[in-house]
Amino acid sequence: MSNQVLVLGATGFAGSQVVKTLTAEGVNVKAATRFPEKFVAPAANVSPVKLVLEDATTFAPALAGVDKVFLSALPLDADAHLKLNPFIDEAKKANVQKIVFLSAIGMENLPESPLRKVELHLINSGITYNIVRPNFFMENFSDGSFSATVKAVAQIIIPAENAKLAMIATSDIAAVSVKLLLDDSLKGQELTLTGPSSLDTHTTAEIITKASGRKVTYVPVTEDEMTQAVKSHGLSESEAQYIAGLFQAVRAGYMEPITTAVKDITGKEPISFETFAKANVSSFQ
Repeated sequence: MSNQVLVLGATGFAGSQVVKTLTAEGVNVKAATRFPEKFVAPAANVSPVKLVLEDATTFAPALAGVDKVFLSALPLDADAHLKLNPFIDEAKKANVQKIVFLSAIGMENLPESPLRKVELHLINSGITYNIVRPNFFMENFSDGSFSATVKAVAQIIIPAENAKLAMIATSDIAAVSVKLLLDDSLKGQELTLTGPSSLDTHTTAEIITKASGRKVTYVPVTEDEMTQAVKSHGLSESEAQYIAGLFQAVRAGYMEPITTAVKDITGKEPISFETFAKANVSSFQ
């Protein structure tokens, strides 16, 4: 078992779940955050550490005494490789034993994508690694990117047309990632992670409606309408185009296939969106 794991994105949806899961396993965790003074440690074996991916001088101190790393990029970052590749190099200097990288579904087919550039750099680094490529997070609908309109006007407003998503809960991503981190026999695997079913957004809205008792509907929009809307809410052009690219993949059907990777690694079926919605009902009201 690793003596100390550094978790990037420790305050994000996936990273916070990894911290929680590692904590339950009794592992000492360094929780990477821009603002360690604001971090509330969930247990005595978790300590915050300052890490700013735009500031390479924070890399070595964060990696000091670390055996393994859960690596993730900043959300919607078109320059992720320019930050994470130097971090991987620093991790090698620090003799990190294993890195589990949180990538995204389909990146192995997009050689020019920033996350694929990170994947290839990690693969060629000589560090023992695993790569997890999850589908869309279920949390996007409860607390993330798609949730604001659900809460404000009971509508899901995205450019998905009638395409299906095999969404996954971040608790399942964390369960897989922690198993990969702690089991030294598991290495070199690149896993696409999905939930147990593929749902179109009309069905997703119906499930939220049933769980919450509040009528939620799906309002399809065009890609251009979505891009203009997110920019009006403060996202940059590159971030808007990043999101647009994700939904192009959604509409092309690339997010529909279901894999067995969660059960293969953890021995448990991933949770369904119905179960997720019931457990997070307050987020939909």
